[in-house]
Amino acid sequence: MGIVPHPSHVTGADLLAMGIATSSSTGLDPVETYFECITACSIDDGECVTQCVEVLREADR
Repeated sequence: MGIVPHPSHVTGADLLAMGIATSSSTGLDPVETYFECITACSIDDGECVTQCVEVLREADR
């Protein structure tokens, strides 16, 4: 099964550069400040798997 890998660390700026809007571009998203998610999709059948991990991020000062 072929998998299209996604970077292990994609920031909101990276998503904006790819033309993907994020909720953080319209304001603070509490979920995105606590979790980082990675999605990989099969090129064979299009099935995607998303895994999220807890991350500690510094609060905006």
